[in-house]
Amino acid sequence: MKRKGGAKIFNSILLAVSMTLLLTLPAWAIKANSQEKAKKETQKLGQMIVTAKEEGAQVNLKPTMQEIDLDKYQTIDMPQNVGDYLKNLILFDYRDTTNLVPGSDSFNMGAFSMSRFTMAVNGLDLRKTGGRNSSHIVDFAYLPPMLVKKIEVLPGPHWALYPAKSLGGVVNVVSRAPKLQKSVVPELKVSGSYKSYNTQNYTLLARGSAGQITYDAGYQLYKTDGYLRNTEAEVNTVLGRMGYVIPTGGHVAVTGSYSSNKRNDPVVNDPSRSDYDGDYPDVLGASRTIDQDPSWNGQCNRVRLDYQQPLNIGDVSAQAYYGEEYKNRGYIKKGVWTDWYTRWYQGGAKIQDTFKLAENHVTTIELDGQQASDGGEDRDDKHKRYQIYGSGLQHEWTIIPRLKLTLGLRYEHVNIWVSNNYITTEGPWIERNWDGIIPKSFLTYEMDDVAPWLRDTSLSLGVSRIWHAPDAHGIYNPQGRPTGAYLDPEHGVGIDAILQRRLFSSVQMRLNYSYYVINDYIAYNRSYAKYTPSRSHQVAPGMECKDYMINLDQMITQGVNLEFSGNITGDLSFYLGYAYLDMENQGDELAGIDTASDRAKYRVKAGLRYLLFENTSLLLDYQYQDKQVSEYSEEIAEDEWVVRRVAIDAHSLVNFGVQQRLFEKWGALQNGSLKFFVNNLFDETYEDARGYPSTDRTFGVALSFAM
Repeated sequence: MKRKGGAKIFNSILLAVSMTLLLTLPAWAIKANSQEKAKKETQKLGQMIVTAKEEGAQVNLKPTMQEIDLDKYQTIDMPQNVGDYLKNLILFDYRDTTNLVPGSDSFNMGAFSMSRFTMAVNGLDLRKTGGRNSSHIVDFAYLPPMLVKKIEVLPGPHWALYPAKSLGGVVNVVSRAPKLQKSVVPELKVSGSYKSYNTQNYTLLARGSAGQITYDAGYQLYKTDGYLRNTEAEVNTVLGRMGYVIPTGGHVAVTGSYSSNKRNDPVVNDPSRSDYDGDYPDVLGASRTIDQDPSWNGQCNRVRLDYQQPLNIGDVSAQAYYGEEYKNRGYIKKGVWTDWYTRWYQGGAKIQDTFKLAENHVTTIELDGQQASDGGEDRDDKHKRYQIYGSGLQHEWTIIPRLKLTLGLRYEHVNIWVSNNYITTEGPWIERNWDGIIPKSFLTYEMDDVAPWLRDTSLSLGVSRIWHAPDAHGIYNPQGRPTGAYLDPEHGVGIDAILQRRLFSSVQMRLNYSYYVINDYIAYNRSYAKYTPSRSHQVAPGMECKDYMINLDQMITQGVNLEFSGNITGDLSFYLGYAYLDMENQGDELAGIDTASDRAKYRVKAGLRYLLFENTSLLLDYQYQDKQVSEYSEEIAEDEWVVRRVAIDAHSLVNFGVQQRLFEKWGALQNGSLKFFVNNLFDETYEDARGYPSTDRTFGVALSFAM
């Protein structure tokens, strides 16, 4: 059966990339020839020995954030998306269907799912209306690391420059700024990996400039046959960026990207069925069978503007983006191929100015706004879902050299439009709106002057208001129910106390204790709902779906994150993290008990990077997670939903790799590296957060170099 649905590629992006590659091929040849000629003309100066050490894999720990520099951070596997860099951070709990297929809403950040923390690019929140596949707020398959410089992780709700939904914190992906090259010949970076189950990951990135104009062009292909039955996937991403480096400092850049994906859904593989295939793991709880050939194909187009410039009024920045995504849920139903399209449209903008009015006083003001719509296959079938306007004021005051206070104030106005097929006293769309004023504070005291043994030690305290309106599809329209008609915003207070200390050399310790009191916490109540209409259950008019989701009386979350990171010696670097999380429902709602159990109470993550020989490194990652109960919802057809409740056993996971630096320079090639790795070294078996068998032991090899 031929699958319908297609991929309309941004012709302009493909043309730009094609032209870039055509123009750069002759330049690479010229560069290689000129290098060979220069080599012949250069006098022999004697032997040169390179003594530089391998870069460590540690995360840079600061009182206000964790920071991952992608140029220094060593992963065992080759990353497909920015989420692959978050997996080793103790703050994040990976919760996707399979680690071979990149998906959406792949992480919890501490106690909070994707609807309660922010994923931003260059400071601007990245999200859409979501829904149809759990919350489906951020699809990590569409976030390749090609142009990423670093990833900043800010804990807690203490940041006035980010949305009110940032209860758990913020992940800010910072792009590489447009950079002038030394010549018109572009730099080229090539990487590729191959591992078990025909899993392939290839990236090609070219960067160049002419005068003050810069360009970047990239392509990534990721594909896998999958570990589970019917989990083949292929993701293609094309990216192009044109930039202008402003002579007085700053830059402006326009980035366009196109991604297409073909992802199949896992199917039942039951030994008692006639269609059982023993080459795949047993799967009993999937929604479809192999004869239905279920798939989830789609594409994503994005255009983005980034601007930064120091001016007389301060350091000014502006970002804006517009994106479209679509998904086609395809499957065979009663012998007929069925297509079910969903399209998402989203846009946002942010302008920010940072300035100093006096010594030791730095002020930042910002304005931001976002709007999202969705609909079906017909583009005329478009419905506005949310509109959010916000503004932030943040002031940093260095009271004394060792004491810094950051005060913030955020205002946010939220409009949502709830689709309604249930509440008989309302029309097909229900509009609701809220606004809130949210004070923030964060104080850091460096204790170097208190006593000699407290040198390189700091204490920080963040105390901020929590306010979060029901602004995601999985909250205001879960499984098509119009719950947003009844819900109220969450509100409360969040406290983070952070102890930061340099222990020795570059080894840092960071201890973060968090205590959040959240009133009117929004939770699923579908297992206990009394007002969900059905053929056998009638509900009074105006009460339909009233308790499908509810505001709990109060939820208290407490957490401890203890982290160590750095270089023990010049050859040995490490990271170590321990997390404890406790959620307690303060009311008598049964839904609150279920919500509190959907988190692992204990987690441990650790890793070593050891320079065994001059050009040979050993890489080791370890993860342990306590038992938990997970709940996951999925719309498998229009008005047809599956809710899975999964008990996950405690489990450990070990990944191992060997990286060999092949050459620093070899003709026109530079920085060649070869890596061999094994994931799940001891073949641990457990169920993932969505109820499927975890991937078994896999082997892989990766190669990278530059030109």
